[in-house]
Order: sequence, then structure tokens, then C-alpha cells
Amino acid sequence: MTYRQENRQRWATGAAGWERHADAFRRDTMPVSMWMVEAIAPQPGHTVLDLAAGIGDTGFLAAELIEPGGTLITSDLVPEMLSAAQRRAEALGLRNVRFRQIDAEAIDQPAASVDGVLSRWGYMLMPDAEAALRDTRRVLKPGGRVALAAWADPDDNPWTVLPVKELVARGKVEPVPPGPGQFFWAPEGAIAETLEAAGFVEHEVDSVAFTLRYGSARAWWEVQRDMSQRVGQADLTTEEEDEVVAALAERAAPWTGEDGSLALPARTWVAGGTA
Repeated sequence: MTYRQENRQRWATGAAGWERHADAFRRDTMPVSMWMVEAIAPQPGHTVLDLAAGIGDTGFLAAELIEPGGTLITSDLVPEMLSAAQRRAEALGLRNVRFRQIDAEAIDQPAASVDGVLSRWGYMLMPDAEAALRDTRRVLKPGGRVALAAWADPDDNPWTVLPVKELVARGKVEPVPPGPGQFFWAPEGAIAETLEAAGFVEHEVDSVAFTLRYGSARAWWEVQRDMSQRVGQADLTTEEEDEVVAALAERAAPWTGEDGSLALPARTWVAGGTA
């Protein structure tokens, strides 16, 4: 099975978990989505394309700003994610959203046809992110903007790194392989280099720090099990799972409140570019 096929299968399997925890994740990651939406400067009448949109919440913020007359195209390669995004849009009462299955490396969209493109934590997962950004630039109108996010240093993201480290140490999952993935664009300069290679001569890269909140160490574990394909694939007995939760609670002590709730730090790169 190729990386592309494996990636698609993993996200199809994880779609239900992402939908289940959508409200909390939307709340905690709002600073990232707001930065991105502001970076493309959406205006009434604009057409905005959300690539690798997942459950769609970043694009949904823009949908309201391009009314009246604007259209949001929420796209993903995985039909299960698109179905979840469609249910989210219906629940939010959005009426100016179209849903399309799109491969971001070969965007099925005419040249110079959209005013803005969003992709939150999408390009870093793609087998050829440079090709995806080149095609993004092709579909943007002259002066149109792209905004993206890609996770920063693993040490700045214990919310996702610590569960995987715990499982690797116990031999329950394999170490993260090199190549496209969550931290592929973590090294400083990687995003700017790829944007330039794709033809975005005007671009900026910044970082956003925010907090992911969980009611307890067990709640943190359960969310990661539902949303992280690597954590979710671990085959644990009930006793082993209890041991992992206890170990995570100990690791998370610096970010644990008196009531047992967790406020785990996170940091992501954000970037914008002009076509």
C-alpha cells in the first residue's frame, strides 16, 4: 500500500473521532483558524477554497465573511471527512458552502478561479507539498492569498507527542517514520522554502501558541485515541491502558490543575502568501 493510500485510509478511519470531538477542538484551536482567515482577507462575494479541510471549521469561519454572494468550497480527499464536514455546516446553519472531493496536489478547479485558499495542517501531510502549493497558486486569482498552518517543534506540543512517546517506549506502536507527517514542516525555514519553490514570492511565516484543554488525563488519552491514527492503532488491554493513563498523568503534572484538568501547551507555524 502506498503512503497516499495509507494516509487516506487512516483519515477515513479517524473521521468519526474528529467529528465526535469537533466542538472542543474548534474552541481550542480558534486562535490558529482566526489568524489564517484574517490572512486571506475574505470579502463579500469572494470564492474561498478550503483544502484538506477535515471537518471544515477553519473554512466555516470564512463562510460568514464572504456573504453576501460568496462561496466556500470545502474539500478533502477523504469522503468520510467531507460527510462529517457537511453535517457540521448543517448544524451551524451555513448555506453558502459547496463540498467537493479534491486531491490538493492536482486541484480540480480552473486557473485563477478563487480569491483565497486555506489549509490548516494539511500541506505537511501531502506526499508532494510543493506540487500542492504550485497548484494552489495556479487556482488563485492574481493577488489572491493562501494561508496555512503546520505544527512547530515537537517539544512545544506535548499534547500530541507524549502519548505517542509512551506507546513507543512500551513497544505498542512503531516510532514515527521520516517523511510527510505532523512535524515534517517543524524545522524553521521549511515552510518559507517550500512557498518560494512553489512561486509565492510574497509570504510571511509566524507562529501561534495556544492551549488544548482536557477534563482529566483519561479524557486526554481518550481524545488522542479517537483523533490520532498512531495512538488509535495501539492494541492495549484494559490494564495496559490504565498504566498508560497513569504515566501520562505523571508526565502532565506541570500542566495539571487542582481539579485534575489539563491545560497542555501547543504551538504551530502559520503562514500566508500572495499569488
